[in-house]
Amino acid sequence: MTAPPLTLWLLRHAKAVADPPAGGEDFDRVLAPRGRRDGAGLGQLIGARAPGHKLGKVPAKVHVPEVALISPAARTTATAEIVLDKAAPGARLEFPPDLYGADPDDVLAHLGELGDDVSSAMVVGHNPTMGALAVGVLSPDDKNGRDLLARRGFPTCALAVIGLDIARWGDIGAQCGVLYDLFTPPFDGR
Repeated sequence: MTAPPLTLWLLRHAKAVADPPAGGEDFDRVLAPRGRRDGAGLGQLIGARAPGHKLGKVPAKVHVPEVALISPAARTTATAEIVLDKAAPGARLEFPPDLYGADPDDVLAHLGELGDDVSSAMVVGHNPTMGALAVGVLSPDDKNGRDLLARRGFPTCALAVIGLDIARWGDIGAQCGVLYDLFTPPFDGR
């Protein structure tokens, strides 16, 4: 399979503690020890990929994310830092305030503003948005991808890597992609 020109990496934040710190709100919840471990494992998995080699079923030609759009909540920010430190240390990080609480259309609007020089982008966000977006962006013809997402769901620290059948980010919308692979914890031994 030849890689389409654009790739979308959708990452749900890693496992967070149940309660916010004293005086805080949901926005302030931090990663649980398991979340930090899962994030580090995912970053290591991606970062260990040798240039020109596949990552799971992700084609060798797919670049690591050049830009990451990250919800500014504590748990998403920490997940992005941990994963991208090993996976894509040169990625440009952006924190649109409205990604916290965003719906899939909001995320698509942000992606649609990316420049034509970006071939690979990551979004680090929350469920149910990340799971709904992963399913919604897939072509109806991608029965295997839809089936995989339905069977495995989109747990914390899940990463969907999707090839987009569009020439520019401004054309992104529903049903324009194919799921290359879905990575879910634990990441040791994959």
